[in-house]
Amino acid sequence: MIKVSVIVPVYNGEKYIKSCLDSIIGNDLKEIEIIVINDGSTDYTSKILKEYKTKYDIIEVIKKENEGQGSARNIGIDLAKGEFITFVDADDEIHNNMLSKMYNKLQQEQADICVCDYFEITNTNKVVKKAIPQKTEDIKKDYIVSVAGPCNKLIKTEILKKNNLYFPKTGIYEDIAIIPLIAIYANNITYLEEPMYYYYIRKGSTMRQTQFNEKLLSIYNVLEILENGFKQTKAQYEEELEFIYIKHLLYAGNGRFLEYKEGKQEVKKIANIMKLKYPNWRKNKYYKKQSKIFKLNCNIFYSNCLFIIIPFQKLKDIIRKL
Repeated sequence: MIKVSVIVPVYNGEKYIKSCLDSIIGNDLKEIEIIVINDGSTDYTSKILKEYKTKYDIIEVIKKENEGQGSARNIGIDLAKGEFITFVDADDEIHNNMLSKMYNKLQQEQADICVCDYFEITNTNKVVKKAIPQKTEDIKKDYIVSVAGPCNKLIKTEILKKNNLYFPKTGIYEDIAIIPLIAIYANNITYLEEPMYYYYIRKGSTMRQTQFNEKLLSIYNVLEILENGFKQTKAQYEEELEFIYIKHLLYAGNGRFLEYKEGKQEVKKIANIMKLKYPNWRKNKYYKKQSKIFKLNCNIFYSNCLFIIIPFQKLKDIIRKL
C-alpha cells in the first residue's frame, strides 16, 4: 500500500531538483510514490528527471506544457495512489523523517490533515516558522487563518478528489483558494510542532521580482474563489474568511504592490473592497490579537495615504533586515 504520494511540480529546476528529490527519497517512510510534473522545462531538468526515473522505481515523471504550478499540482492529485498527499516545491527540501512522523501522527489521532512547522531559509538566515502561530481549542479555525501553503501538510487524498478540490490556474496565490477550504471537509486536523520542511527563499522567484508582474493581481481572484467555496458549503467561518482578507489585502498589500509604480493604484481598490465586504474589519477577533505593527500596517494601508504608506514600508524592510 502506498501511504503518501509526494507531488513535485518543477519548471526549469536544474539547480535544485536533485537536492529536492534526494531529500524525499532519503525519507524513512518507504511506502511512498514521487510524482514529478515537469511543467514545460527548457533547461536540463528533463535530463535530470530521466536519470532519476531510471534509477528509482518510486518516481513517476509527467511532462506537460507550461501552465503554472497549480495545473501541475492538479495532475499530481489525479495520479496519486497514496492514502495521503503532500506537495514539495522543486527548490525546497524535507527532513528525512518528515513523512513518517506526520503519517504516524495522522494514524494515532485518526486525522485527515497533519500540519508541521518549517524552516524559512535565505542566504544569510535560517528561521523556524510556526505553521499555526496562534492555537485555540478549535484546530479547524486555527488552521484556516494560518499559512495557506500546501507544502508542510499531509492531506487525505480522498478529501481532495471526492470534493473536487483542485488548484485554480491563476499563476500565483492558488494555494489561498484551496488550502484553507480543505479544513471544512476534514474530520480532524493534527499539528506536529516540529520544523520538518525546508522552505528556501531565492532571488528571482515570482513572488520576489524586481519588476511588476500582472500575476500579482490574481490575489483578488483567489480570494473570491475561496469565498465562494465557503459559501457553497454553508460553513460558518465568516470571521476566519474576513481575517484572510485582512491579512492578504490590507497587511500583505504593502509588500505586494507598493514596490512597483504600477501597483500603487491597487491601494484604493483594496480599501474599497474592504469597505464593501468588511466595513467593520477592525472588530475581527483575529485582527485584535495581532501585533501593533500588523495593525498599524493595515490602518495606514486602509487610509489610502501613499505619503505615509511608502516610508512605513521602507522602515519595515529595514527593521526586517536587522
